[in-house]
Amino acid sequence: MMKNVKILLFFFGFAAVMVLLFGWGLPVVFQLFLHNDYIRSLTLLVVFSMVVLVKRLNWSTYLVFAVALFSFLGMMIDTAGNPITNKPLEWIVSPIGQLQLDQDVNNYAPGQYVISDKLSILKPGGEAVMLSTVWLYLYRCAQYLVLYSIVGTLLAAIRGSKPERWPVPAATVDETLTPDMEQRVAAELKRREAASTTLRVLPEEVQEHVRQLKKDGKLILAIKLVRQHTDMPLGEAKRYVEEM
Repeated sequence: MMKNVKILLFFFGFAAVMVLLFGWGLPVVFQLFLHNDYIRSLTLLVVFSMVVLVKRLNWSTYLVFAVALFSFLGMMIDTAGNPITNKPLEWIVSPIGQLQLDQDVNNYAPGQYVISDKLSILKPGGEAVMLSTVWLYLYRCAQYLVLYSIVGTLLAAIRGSKPERWPVPAATVDETLTPDMEQRVAAELKRREAASTTLRVLPEEVQEHVRQLKKDGKLILAIKLVRQHTDMPLGEAKRYVEEM
C-alpha cells in the first residue's frame, strides 16, 4: 500500500514540476530571449565561461572547438545583438549613414514564432538602403569569435593558475617498532647477509678448466662447470664464460 502511495506522489510531483516548467518557466525564459536585448548575449557568455572553467579548457585542450561552437550559436541565437555589441557595426557604417537594425517577432500560433532581422542604413538625405542579413550574420560571428577567444584565454589563464585541489596534510606515522617487528627485521637482515655471501668466485683450478673448455669451443660444458661450482644463474654464467 505504502509503495503505491509513494509511486502516486512521485507521479503527481513530477507532473507538477513539468507543468511549472513548461507552462510558466519556459515561456518566461522564451519571452526574455525574444524581447530583452541583453539576455541572449549574457546567457551565452555565462554558459561559455562555465564550460571553459569546469572542463579546464585551454588552447591545447579543445578551447578552439568551444570558441567555434559558441560563436556559431551566438550568430544564430543573438543575430540582432544589443546596443553595446552593435556599436562597432554602427561605427563601421557611420561614413555612409545611420544603422537601422530591427527584429520582428511574429506569433502565428501558440508556441510558433517567426523571427526576422532587418538591416538597413539610413542616409543623411533620408534614403534607406536595405542590406542583406548575411552581412549581419558575418559580423556577429566575427564578433563572437573575438570575444570568446579573449574570454577563453583569460579564463584558461585564471583556471590554470589555481591548484587542482587543496594539498592534503601528511599523516603522522608512529615509527616505534614492537619487539616482534624488531625480531623480523633482524631475521631479514641475517637472511640478506647470508645471501650476499653465496659463492660467486670459481677456484683457480676450475677457472683453468673453464678457460680450456672455452678455448676448445665447448662453451656449453664450460657454462655447466661454472654453474656446478657457483650459484650463478644461467645468464650470468654465460656472460662470465664469454668475458673470460
